[in-house]
Amino acid sequence: MKGIIKNPLERKQGGTVKKLCMISVFCLVACIVNAQLPWELPVKPGTWDYPVKPGMEEWKQFQTTEEMVRACQIPEELLSSLSTEDLMDICMRYPGIWNFYAFQNTNDGLDQLFREFNGIRELYKRKDVANGMIDRYMEKIQSISHDSAFEKRFFSISVSALEILLSRIECIESDEKENHKKVLQALVAGYEEKIKYPEHFMGNGFQTNFFSRANVISKMDRSFVHRLPQKTNDTALSSGMITDEQTVNVINELSYQLIR
Repeated sequence: MKGIIKNPLERKQGGTVKKLCMISVFCLVACIVNAQLPWELPVKPGTWDYPVKPGMEEWKQFQTTEEMVRACQIPEELLSSLSTEDLMDICMRYPGIWNFYAFQNTNDGLDQLFREFNGIRELYKRKDVANGMIDRYMEKIQSISHDSAFEKRFFSISVSALEILLSRIECIESDEKENHKKVLQALVAGYEEKIKYPEHFMGNGFQTNFFSRANVISKMDRSFVHRLPQKTNDTALSSGMITDEQTVNVINELSYQLIR
């Protein structure tokens, strides 16, 4: 790591932290127009896929969200036999994977995702979920400079979705502190890469990184919340929608200290 970056937008564009972290619905929509949506991604031969998906006539007949959710459950007899990699693929193609963006409190959105989808619950029971999720995130982050990734996919949103999911990694292996450190190292690396290409992440991209790092840091350092400005401590942990320099500085400084 090269050092603490206090204000990423000033470094690249001369703007403000508020502009960097503000949710932009138009940016979100722009990212998915003419792009492959999660459930449209190619499915590896022999891997289970959702029998009913958005765009299908059967999907259009559903009258309630509950009907849509039921149609997307993975058969119970198949769940435990899926490899973690295949299960992760299925989860990232889940038609409701982005629903947490609709919640003001991102943790509430994550809670809802875990309540409604048996695939994500099974995934987070796996001992290798942390390494698998980190590897997938780093692969995405390292492809930021490839223009084709932005042209052909919902790239920035999928990166942000992985960041949000990383915030829920409960390191169940023996060395909990070391595993949280690995998650935080990945998120810092992602932050540094995003700094290089801020034009691709002007919507929720930085917000989700701050949110995830704040939640991971809170598991590693009990004093974290008390070091945040009183007016933003809840916001940092609930949405990452940070608008002041002091909070950005605290998150960045602790991030770099804890990954040493």
